[in-house]
Amino acid sequence: MKPAVCFALDVKHSRQMDKKRLLMILNDLKKTINKRFHKDLLVPFAIRNGDELVGVIGNFSSAYPLIKYIYSQSCFHQCPFYSGIGIGELETDTTDVHTINGSAVLCAFAAREHLKEKKEKTKIWSENENTTSFYILAEALPFEPLNTLLGWILETKRNWTDKQKQVIHLIEQFPGWTYEKIGRHLGYKSPISTVSYLLKRAEYQKVKATEASFTELLILYQTLLKK
Repeated sequence: MKPAVCFALDVKHSRQMDKKRLLMILNDLKKTINKRFHKDLLVPFAIRNGDELVGVIGNFSSAYPLIKYIYSQSCFHQCPFYSGIGIGELETDTTDVHTINGSAVLCAFAAREHLKEKKEKTKIWSENENTTSFYILAEALPFEPLNTLLGWILETKRNWTDKQKQVIHLIEQFPGWTYEKIGRHLGYKSPISTVSYLLKRAEYQKVKATEASFTELLILYQTLLKK
């Protein structure tokens, strides 16, 4: 048995989508995830039952980058998901998403059903049917702290303005750039103060600290599961 994080994604309102477009999006996401995260995968992502995407990673520190990527791609394709995430163990050696088993897998599917059935605790973080929703379950570890951290991060990011997104995109794309360079690049008359103001209003430093805490907690859980 291996410590694992399983992802079970189900497209929202899939019956209302054009089937060719649906499969194109799922295939594109499957290929890009498997390429970007190939070193972390215990079970490569694969399409299941026509409108689901399922995969398993073994490196818990990569869970948040994967969540972030799934969210960004769902926004890009305008294709929201119910995203169940299960933390636990993978008991099978197979890479077939139809036959994998273990507590991580069971928790992922249960978490996804909680989202689809709009269970009370999931409502806090999944009110909007037009955006991707995440919910995390674990069999023997506290999982609500993870949901609270992730929920706050995503809710804060959803409220970012276009100007805030522009500044943050440049900061993350060019980490060596100063506030002055970013501000001048965007054409601001007071580059340093404007960039600083936009970041403060976006609560960017709080978001980064919360992202780090989320990953730190996941790494602790991986350590505990290895014992």
